[in-house]
Amino acid sequence: MYNILIATAAETSTLDGLAGWAVGVMDALGGPGAAVVVGADNLFPPIPSELVLPLAGFSASQGAFSFGAALFWTTLGSVLGAVIVYAVGALIGRERTRALVARIPLIKASDFDRSEAWFAKHGSKAVLLGRMIPLFRSFISLPAGIERMGMAKFLLLTTIGSLI
Repeated sequence: MYNILIATAAETSTLDGLAGWAVGVMDALGGPGAAVVVGADNLFPPIPSELVLPLAGFSASQGAFSFGAALFWTTLGSVLGAVIVYAVGALIGRERTRALVARIPLIKASDFDRSEAWFAKHGSKAVLLGRMIPLFRSFISLPAGIERMGMAKFLLLTTIGSLI
């Protein structure tokens, strides 16, 4: 599967770079490929979901999978990616999470600080609404994990926010 994720863009798409990779993975794996690409958006915030989601729609329009499947798989990928990010926050704590975030290309520790402050101020609403804000959608899972927000509540709010 690793080889599929790496090689697919060159083999199945005329698009370059990230867009080519995303379309290639979705073309090769169908709906589960859309989940992989959207999950990667959560795990690596520099991957813009504003690029990924329209490409999933494009792949669906080309017959790679149905619109309903695109909605299901992209939501699943988003939720699974968010759960992994939540787990990072829960497992390594505030200071180590902040240090890790500071080492991600194109991301600043202040991005994490803002998401943590917003979570402290708004609580569970921050998880729901944060899923709709670019870049913030990846970070909001970190303070939720650090603060050990209940998993059932986190999953519900993340799923709703991801669907919207």
